[in-house]
Amino acid sequence: MLKLTLIIGLLLCIYDVASAQCNGCDFGSGLRKALIAYDTAWNKKNVNGVAASLADDYVYFSSTGGLTDRKKTLEFLASPDYKLTFVERSEIVVLHSSNEIYVISTRWKGRGTYGKEEINDDQRCGLVFVRQAKQWKLLSEHCTQIVTK
Repeated sequence: MLKLTLIIGLLLCIYDVASAQCNGCDFGSGLRKALIAYDTAWNKKNVNGVAASLADDYVYFSSTGGLTDRKKTLEFLASPDYKLTFVERSEIVVLHSSNEIYVISTRWKGRGTYGKEEINDDQRCGLVFVRQAKQWKLLSEHCTQIVTK
């Protein structure tokens, strides 16, 4: 009976970690602060703040198959043609964590414009954070548009 109780307890702990919605929780090791700093800087179009959050070899994988490096990402953010009117990150789930790397899944919604093109994103994003010089840096981001059938 004790074995069964221990096994059930272990399975519940694994389930809680794997399925936890981490909004408002501390992921540990400053990662939550790093994600908030990145989002805050992005939402305010603070190029220096975003630059401080990105690893030197950062890459963005778009839902259309494109790759965007750190330099191009910062140029896009700095463009006066890019305007956001609404942003929201939710459904934050830690998929993997260690002392050197975190892999998280999130949902990101954003509305705005880029030039005359309307932005209406509802995306599932995979983010990889790595520890560099005792700070968490965003190494890569892969966002896929959520579509309804």
